[in-house]
Amino acid sequence: MPPSSLTKPNFSMMSANVRLCRAVGLWYDPTHWRFTWQTVFVISTQVLWFMLPTVAFMIRREKTFAVQLKPILEIVEIGMIVFRTSAHWNGRRSLTNCFDDLRKAFGQFSGSAHEDIRRTLRHLDRSANYLVKIYVLVVLFQALTYGPLTTLITIVRYLRKDESLVLASPVLEADYVFFDHLSTFSIWLSSSLISVAVQFMMVISTTASECLLWNLLHHTSSLFRIVRYEVSRLDSFAEWEPFRNQFAAITNAHNVAFQCVQRLESVLSPVLAMLYCSCVFQTCYVVFVASVVEDPIVIASMIFILQYTTFLIFSFSMLGTELMEEVRRIHI
Repeated sequence: MPPSSLTKPNFSMMSANVRLCRAVGLWYDPTHWRFTWQTVFVISTQVLWFMLPTVAFMIRREKTFAVQLKPILEIVEIGMIVFRTSAHWNGRRSLTNCFDDLRKAFGQFSGSAHEDIRRTLRHLDRSANYLVKIYVLVVLFQALTYGPLTTLITIVRYLRKDESLVLASPVLEADYVFFDHLSTFSIWLSSSLISVAVQFMMVISTTASECLLWNLLHHTSSLFRIVRYEVSRLDSFAEWEPFRNQFAAITNAHNVAFQCVQRLESVLSPVLAMLYCSCVFQTCYVVFVASVVEDPIVIASMIFILQYTTFLIFSFSMLGTELMEEVRRIHI
């Protein structure tokens, strides 16, 4: 009896990642209202509370070129995040369909008696949840150093009656036009708490999107690997009927994997193109800033932004290479 014909338990896939995407509105659910307000709200707050006030700061508040260098790079990065979140939101139906097809395909092999397939499925179950939990914690910890830590230090200094205290924007330099958020401590505190909240909403939404795309790429590669394992065992079938059933299951899994590649490509192609362009610009910009500015804090913050973009390109390239290698190894 072929492994795929055994009793198949339910295959749980990317449960933590799916819950996170549902929470931030990056998941398509045909049984509910198609308009997901969470993503629209997150994107709107990034534009209205971060990008536009930073542009206003550069136009109205600060005329010194050296001081404007850091906000320029921050606007580019926020713009990239808005673009990537919008691309995911626009393609969430394709990504959800990709997830559903992968789960059904893996379910065909979830009762397999072969250790290589069982090992692959165990790896997928563990790695998907570990990725979300660990990556979200790491990114949130990094985000603490970019805004909330400065806010906390300022609050402590204010409570200690530090006369040298100068209020500053906690996350990004900003000019809110209709009010001066640096005029009093109470106004500064309110605007700072809003900025930190917007920052963390942005971080959670972005990490949910990144983890889902990484997981889908890795799961698609693993499905190709399972297809390769099963193809290598076709010669062991002595009877026609079991052979035909197993070959049909393998063909179906291979078609699902190929369709998932096409869906992922349609969503990721514009995102990766923008990431590459952004990385080139950021690299040149950081080198330029380092030659005209001697402030190590400004340079360090720019390098922090650049390493994030570089990390994304590296991770997607690595998973893409893994996918191509698994496709090339299949010989039918």
